[in-house]
Amino acid sequence: MLTRLTDWLDRLIAVMDTGSLWLARFGGLLILLTVGMVTLEVISRGIWGRSLGASTELSGYVLAISASWSFAHALFRKAHIRIDLVYLRLPLTARAILDLVALASLGLFCVFVAGAVLGVASHSYAQGSLANTPLQTPLWIPQWLWAGGMLWFSAAVTVLLLRVLLALLARQPEQVQRLAGSPTLDDQIESETAEDMP
Repeated sequence: MLTRLTDWLDRLIAVMDTGSLWLARFGGLLILLTVGMVTLEVISRGIWGRSLGASTELSGYVLAISASWSFAHALFRKAHIRIDLVYLRLPLTARAILDLVALASLGLFCVFVAGAVLGVASHSYAQGSLANTPLQTPLWIPQWLWAGGMLWFSAAVTVLLLRVLLALLARQPEQVQRLAGSPTLDDQIESETAEDMP
């Protein structure tokens, strides 16, 4: 039964990893479009002395949305910042326990943040709140996109936490290291070498 559950979680993690990659790419595309819009704004102000009027507002929305859509990808790539000076000197089992604690802490943080974001978006929708700008954007639109990224990140943390817990219960600290452990210098070098190869 545990084998079937871990296999199912592994498949789910692979699907979520792919989905997270595409969300991060779409967030990057949004940032590139924002760069183009800000460039046009600067040119318009310099040449015609007129502002397009939307770049400041839209760039703020894009920053929040693209960041939240990228968090899960960073999680699966182990790109979140970790202070691992002592961690890397510990035995593998102790590191696996610390990885579980770190994921559980991140999961708890996600619950609070996602709850707050959903509360803000729901309130804006219920009140029909509009941005106090010339565009008068209905605030629930960017806020729900932002919330969607936070919910996806929360789901990714939850699935990874369950998988790490099962690996720890099965006494497989090497699986925990593979899934959630802080990469060693050798791991980072190997990863960079693999990316550079055709």
